[in-house]
Amino acid sequence: MGIVLAVVTLQALTTALLIYFNKRYKGEDLFLSLLFGVIFIHLSYKGAILLVFDSEEIFDRLHGSFSLLYGPMLFFYIQSVLGRTLTSRAFLLHTAPFLMGLGVNVLLTISLLIDVNLDLFMDMYHYFILYSLMFSSFGYGLYPFFAFSGEKKDQVLKLKSLIAKFIGAAYLFLFGLIIFGFLIEIFQLPINLGSRYTFYGLMLVLFFAVINVRMRLLSINQQESAGNTLSLEIHEREKYKTSRLETEEMRSILEALALYFAKKKPYLNPDFSLDDLAQELEVPRVNITQALNLELGQNFYQYLNTARVEESKKLLQQVGEDNLTVVGYESGFKSKSTFYKYFKDATGCSPSDYRKNWELSH
Repeated sequence: MGIVLAVVTLQALTTALLIYFNKRYKGEDLFLSLLFGVIFIHLSYKGAILLVFDSEEIFDRLHGSFSLLYGPMLFFYIQSVLGRTLTSRAFLLHTAPFLMGLGVNVLLTISLLIDVNLDLFMDMYHYFILYSLMFSSFGYGLYPFFAFSGEKKDQVLKLKSLIAKFIGAAYLFLFGLIIFGFLIEIFQLPINLGSRYTFYGLMLVLFFAVINVRMRLLSINQQESAGNTLSLEIHEREKYKTSRLETEEMRSILEALALYFAKKKPYLNPDFSLDDLAQELEVPRVNITQALNLELGQNFYQYLNTARVEESKKLLQQVGEDNLTVVGYESGFKSKSTFYKYFKDATGCSPSDYRKNWELSH
């Protein structure tokens, strides 16, 4: 059992580090890596218990209560994906069972180390953890299947929701495992459930499933970056490379562009295009792209989304606007993933982190 436990523990650590060091979505990736970090700490603790006490009975009954953090981490991940604000009260409420269980676990560990008999207390603690985990895994396991039901899903959000559903499905499987274990105990069925190895196998499947989806997310992110910057810029440069547009004329175009954006705010229209801009300014589109590229080092879509980011920053500074997805749409972005990507590229942080930092400084 020790070898299997060590393998799963190392895989949990690897998964946590892969997500953390390849994070693209600051808040949600943090919670996702923390989830697998908690699994790593939990399994490491169980390994230490086995090593120190050399007793499978103590191994089974001294839980550490870390499993009561699995559900909250999934909940925090989903809230971050959906752009919802996480309050201190929510953190405390969702982590309270873990904190209670951890305190009791510390006392029981000390009692074992100093050879004080607390068998009855340990039995009560054992069933408290099992029942808490049963309800936790059921409730949090169902949550991702309902949380994304009313959301407009682009490709990125679909993959993020798929990660949450994989984790939720694992929790529901764990719930079934606990129920089956109770039935075996109540009816004294002659069945060896092998719950330890089933749990370890479940964790390995979950690790590989999440990493697989994460790789697809990274691929999409790279494709979007390339598509919106390099290829578009090269494409536009090819169109005006033989142009003889003067510097003064380019600056005049940029002044007219800035004035038009300030007065009309066309970027709030998610379908606003370069052709629309050329028509409004009565300037050939190739001249606009040349002015943007040579004077500002930007293409049209970068300029457009920069204006949208500035608009979203103003909305985030307003009291009462808690739905970050709405902020993105009201700023002119077509999807939440595009909003988060350009916002983070421009500011270095997620919209939720920006709001928290702004509130702390005002």
